[in-house]
Amino acid sequence: MANRYWVGGTDTWDATAGTKWATTSGGAGGASVPTAADIALFDAASGASTVTIGSGTATCLQLNMVGFTGTLAFGNNSIELPGSGVAIYVGSTTFSVTGTPVINCTYSGAVGTRTIACAAVTEANAISFNITAGTDIVNVQNNCKNLNFTGFSGTLSNANFRIIYGNLTISSGMSLASGAVTMQFGATSGVQQIISNGKTFNFPVIQSGAGGTVQLQDNLTLGSTRTYTLTSGTLDLSSGNRTLSTGLFSSSNSNIRTIAFGTGNITVTGNAATVWNTGGVTNLSISGTPVINATYSGSTGTRTVSMGNSELNSINVNVSAGSDIFALANSGTVKDLNFTGFTGTWSNIGANIFGNLTVSAGMTVGAGANNVNFITTGGSKTITTNGKTFDFPMTFNGVGGTYAFQDALTQGSTRSFTISNGTVQLKNGVTSTVGNFVANSSSAKFLQSTTLGSQATLSQASGTVNVADLTIRDINAVGGASWNAYTDFENTDAGNNDGWNFSLSPPYSTAELPVTLRPFTQPRRF
Repeated sequence: MANRYWVGGTDTWDATAGTKWATTSGGAGGASVPTAADIALFDAASGASTVTIGSGTATCLQLNMVGFTGTLAFGNNSIELPGSGVAIYVGSTTFSVTGTPVINCTYSGAVGTRTIACAAVTEANAISFNITAGTDIVNVQNNCKNLNFTGFSGTLSNANFRIIYGNLTISSGMSLASGAVTMQFGATSGVQQIISNGKTFNFPVIQSGAGGTVQLQDNLTLGSTRTYTLTSGTLDLSSGNRTLSTGLFSSSNSNIRTIAFGTGNITVTGNAATVWNTGGVTNLSISGTPVINATYSGSTGTRTVSMGNSELNSINVNVSAGSDIFALANSGTVKDLNFTGFTGTWSNIGANIFGNLTVSAGMTVGAGANNVNFITTGGSKTITTNGKTFDFPMTFNGVGGTYAFQDALTQGSTRSFTISNGTVQLKNGVTSTVGNFVANSSSAKFLQSTTLGSQATLSQASGTVNVADLTIRDINAVGGASWNAYTDFENTDAGNNDGWNFSLSPPYSTAELPVTLRPFTQPRRF
């Protein structure tokens, strides 16, 4: 093994030696061209020259670029490095590349760790690496373009941070080491493809490329304690409708970013943490049919989902397992909220629901004073209570939307049931019990049975209910309360109602008015 230093100025790296290579830094040329047994070095003494990879492939055992200030011009050619057990490539931020820069790492043995030390180069100067063989350990440091492990059956180390500006291809026969060091995808344009080949990424992943797209080519799984962070760019699940499974997901900032679901989904498997965080929705766009599956099956801690308050970017949440506590942070916004399969407790931190609500028979619904708002502005949504008491305030305030109960509602006796806008349909043939029925805003709104012509029964234990601007149909009002739907308060009897007072309201004041009698001798005025 020998060292070969570039001293040839602007020239071609090829099989003709000439005076291009020296045995020492800045030394006299005339040494042989590097072979698969030699180390090629480009340093400060190599000058600001352009070195062109000639036709075919340039080969050396190891390549060191520290201090070089020139350009490595690849064209459509590549460099082959068969070295092992050391840093087979040491990059630098001082030189540039042109063409399609590719280095093939071809060692086929099992000994040691091959390190690819790329340096913190820019996206424009990133080099692609193909690790085509070997059962050893490969450690990739800092920034590269494409990273392709096809043919490799060893282990990718998690010892060092790296940014990938191109595609990542994991081979089915390799292993990925676990660890806390982040892998980052940072392309600022175009599409970066990830092929995981069924391997779990048990380390954090950050997507940071403003203007770039990361596209899954198969389903991607992160470890249950790891976070996928979308800082900028587009996460594309729609091509093939993929599943991203990750412990935690975070995208709460004001950068321009998009999650393109298609009919794919994101599964969060973590617990005792904020498993989903898009609380900062500024510049966040959602497309497709957005679905989050929260699948933790244990009983430890509180799983929190934090979302911003926007119907346009609301997401369906399925809490399909677990006996822990589930909470929506800061009265977060969801589309559908489905607890089928969940046997834990839904904490009363409040919620804004634009879609359906389904409560499971085996869960506990937490009591509290925080309001759950049902606020769809279009279409018909459903509420399934499964016999659980909703011991919290409920408000229906979706202009143009309809909420239809699929079974009887039982609400806590001290809680308000408020209709401010839209339509509420109570399940026909059963009794729904509320704490304090309120429908006195000036907006037009509707209270109906779910089946035309078949009554639903509405019960309140006590008090006087005065409603306004409410159209009532197929509702039997019972309980100890008095139900006043005065017609001069713009209420409408749409038929088949019982228990309601649809008369005119009584005088607004019952106070006695003073009367002064005219003296008998005083003439009458006309």
